[in-house]
Amino acid sequence: MVLVSSPSESSVPLVLRGSATSSATSTSASSGDPLLDRLRTEANEVISSNPALLPLLDNFVLSPKVDTFEDAIANIVAHRLTVFSPAAFPCMVKINGNGNGNGGSSSSSGGGDGGLIPCSPMLLHMLRDALASPELEANHDMSSAIRADAEAIVRRDPACETLLEAIMFFKGFAALVCHRAARRKWPNKDSYGNAMSSEALTDPATTSKSSSSSSTKGDRFTALLLQSQAAAAFGVDIHPAASIGAGVVIDHGTGVVIGETATVGDGCTILHGVTLGGTAKDGSWDRHPKIGQDVLIGAGSSILGNIKVGNGAKIGSGSVVLRPIPSGATAVGAPAKIIGFAKEEKPGSDVDLALDEVEPLVKRNSSSLLSQESSMGSFTSATVATTEDESGEDDDDDDNGNNAESGDEKQAGEDDDDGSDGKDQEDTATVEDTSSMPPGCREWVAPKSHNRDLCPFRALKCGQGTLVPPGAVTRQTLVAILLQEGCKEDEIGEVYFALLRCTPPRSEARKHGYIPPCTFKEHFPDVAAKFTSISPCRAKAISRGDGKELKLCRRASKAFKKTFKGLQNASITDG
Repeated sequence: MVLVSSPSESSVPLVLRGSATSSATSTSASSGDPLLDRLRTEANEVISSNPALLPLLDNFVLSPKVDTFEDAIANIVAHRLTVFSPAAFPCMVKINGNGNGNGGSSSSSGGGDGGLIPCSPMLLHMLRDALASPELEANHDMSSAIRADAEAIVRRDPACETLLEAIMFFKGFAALVCHRAARRKWPNKDSYGNAMSSEALTDPATTSKSSSSSSTKGDRFTALLLQSQAAAAFGVDIHPAASIGAGVVIDHGTGVVIGETATVGDGCTILHGVTLGGTAKDGSWDRHPKIGQDVLIGAGSSILGNIKVGNGAKIGSGSVVLRPIPSGATAVGAPAKIIGFAKEEKPGSDVDLALDEVEPLVKRNSSSLLSQESSMGSFTSATVATTEDESGEDDDDDDNGNNAESGDEKQAGEDDDDGSDGKDQEDTATVEDTSSMPPGCREWVAPKSHNRDLCPFRALKCGQGTLVPPGAVTRQTLVAILLQEGCKEDEIGEVYFALLRCTPPRSEARKHGYIPPCTFKEHFPDVAAKFTSISPCRAKAISRGDGKELKLCRRASKAFKKTFKGLQNASITDG
């Protein structure tokens, strides 16, 4: 969007005004606002080489009426929206650069009045009110968020040389400013879909629900007006109720869509054409993705449904993500498949779009099976995993954990008391008869059925003719164990991926997707504490295979018998 008005816009009132002498005044003393001082320095450098831009920069940045960085942002964004759609904001009056009524001249030449720039006072007041609001979005007020956004653009985008060009010309930044203003007008909701009180909105630690709201129905339509005009002007469609953290860069911007219940964490970078969308209108209010902190999302990617993408993950360009992606993972493809571990701590800041900084999930020059025996202990009495041809299913692609263990260790599917074969579980949890269960035992929770072709871990050769040492924990077994502890799908993926990262990269264990018993015993308690709500005592009991302390039901005890026995006999020093 070019900021200079065309002749066809002569009918739009020219209202922002400044003084042609203000640039000299601005450079004579510091404003006390480092970002505003930086803008003024950069603006004067531009004017020195191109004096024709004086009226524009004078009104936006250099005028004494521009007291803060936030004033400059409000002026620029309000002007860009007004120029694009003057009919949407018809309540025009002549105001000066500080938003106060002023008749003034409509001359567009330089000189004493410095030239006038079209801008809607309604937009100016709306943006300035939002920038001054204490209301929090992802634990940040709007002022601190837009400052972090602007600085992040300069740091990450090689095409951006100055802070001034970032705030004047970058569509993604302007769209974020409009979203943050619209969100302050939206009748706010908490994670349960209930309206939040103004007190809750200013408390980052609050989790309370409130039936009262400081917003009105009129605010909703004001927010929708701002959203729709920003989408038309900048090509970025962000629902006012979406929650976006600070230091977020929407690069290029065109085609980005972020749904109502989506969240985006601090430090993320989102390229053009990205969709954070819902999967269907199924009656669920919370239906959009939850993006963690420092995530990189490549151009043209779609992340659909109420799924989580963990902190520091990387999503390759053109990917379609339909299942949770754990923290630190790199996923590509349609449907997305995890190919490795992100090497950098903050992919959203490093912007490795070529995916060069990725540790492969499986290193092809892996050590031989015999060399692994010495590092992981004896394979005596190891079981041979069932292959795809023998079972009729590819265990690697079965991400629902229907078979807790494969081969002779097939859990929850071998001679179960309820007659189930462990392959065709119901979508709802299956619960056994509890009449004969000892007091304190937990009921068996069966995994839900999913399309195994969508499993993000299908790059691993789980269960394809490998030897699994006693006590090794396969992904299917881990899924079944954690389901008994009440863990969600994204939590299970986080635990499995973190344990996999602790596994030697060239080992048969990494290649075939199981966790060696020594690795599991050593790391599971800490990993579970980080990603789940499992108590430390239960996590330690699981890591050492103590079924008695866990008080599992009869079916679970039978399902995990061999794995727990192997864990009891394994030593951390075996690894």
